[in-house]
Amino acid sequence: MKCHGKHGMESWEMMREAKDLLGMPALQRIFSVGHGVLYKTMRNPDFVGDTARPPIQRVRMMLHDLANAGGEDLAHAMLNYMAEALGMHLEPNATAVPDCDDVRDECLDDLPPLAVLHSLIQCGADVREVEAQGVVVKREVDETVVAYRNSLEG
Repeated sequence: MKCHGKHGMESWEMMREAKDLLGMPALQRIFSVGHGVLYKTMRNPDFVGDTARPPIQRVRMMLHDLANAGGEDLAHAMLNYMAEALGMHLEPNATAVPDCDDVRDECLDDLPPLAVLHSLIQCGADVREVEAQGVVVKREVDETVVAYRNSLEG
């Protein structure tokens, strides 16, 4: 299984670049393994038989398996947890698809999830629950914007 990331890099290439940027001692400290194990994750499996699956590829496989097992919300939370280190928050690739017949109904459809969000905040809910509800609210608002755009386009 090839694991391509940004710019078509494979997971072993990402590990090699991480070593170049952070150094082997930092990677050993982060992953709590020896340099021999780490070097195995940085070898091209097409040319070297003694390789190991890089941690980033293992995490990717876990996210895939979670989503397939009905844990898509957990997988999204994990991705957002990691993205937070870069000051980012993940958004789905797909354009919102309105689920109501007209813009007015889409506008009304925004209100219940927003009320739930405000209620969660007022009762001091766990931040993860608030963030998850925020995603629902954003999706609903995106649907409304798309419905509005569609209404203007005819």
